[in-house]
Amino acid sequence: MSATLPLTRLTDLDRAGLSDWCVEQGADAYRADQIRRWIFGKRVGHFDEMHDVPAALRARLKDQFVLFDAQVVRHQVASDRTEKLLCELSDGEHLECVLMRETSRRTVCISTQVGCAMGCVFCASGLNGVKRNLATGEILEQVLRLDRL
Repeated sequence: MSATLPLTRLTDLDRAGLSDWCVEQGADAYRADQIRRWIFGKRVGHFDEMHDVPAALRARLKDQFVLFDAQVVRHQVASDRTEKLLCELSDGEHLECVLMRETSRRTVCISTQVGCAMGCVFCASGLNGVKRNLATGEILEQVLRLDRL
């Protein structure tokens, strides 16, 4: 019995990497831009929502990648409508990200590391110091999740 390998976060691939992957799958390179528009422009949460991407290519995406691999463990909403997500990463580590709504804008606080050296008392991220830097996809996932709130 072989162990199942974890799927790769699609957001860990840059534009060129996704374009190369599309070509390896027998698709035209422009499909990478289409896929990226669905993720970063239309903010889809599932490959099946990418309606102009051929079904066969969507199936390969689902077989090899995930859009989101962190699990939201806790979602808190404060009286001022600030929302905080505690997310568990694929390696079991945790991070927090926050959306603050203001009259004229929205502000986000995202993590770039597991842990933090600052040790702020209001934030759980600094309780155990810095453990590791986040991958590009882990950082982007926070922004995409907060944008969907």
